[in-house]
Amino acid sequence: MAEANYAFIKSGEVVNIAVFDDPSDELLAIFKAEFSLNDIILATDRTSIGGTWDGTKFWPKQPWPSWVKNEETAEWEAPIPYPTDGKTYVWDEPTISWKEIVLSIA
Repeated sequence: MAEANYAFIKSGEVVNIAVFDDPSDELLAIFKAEFSLNDIILATDRTSIGGTWDGTKFWPKQPWPSWVKNEETAEWEAPIPYPTDGKTYVWDEPTISWKEIVLSIA
């Protein structure tokens, strides 16, 4: 078997990702005990340290406190949709809104 990434899960949070080359169940059990982990599972391309595992899928780290999970897309979404007027915006958490980025050339 080729090398694979494994997510170290503690209280639902991905606390680390390690690369193993076909680990035995015994080796994984040693790591779980040593680091007080709830689980070690095969990671996906969506796995990131600081993200979460909800028991069925990985979620990236929540970008802002006001953003909510979209269970259908498995993505975090702003409470207000991104403007579609062709301009560039950045999320402003204090005002819970999108702020236009205005570039000025001096």
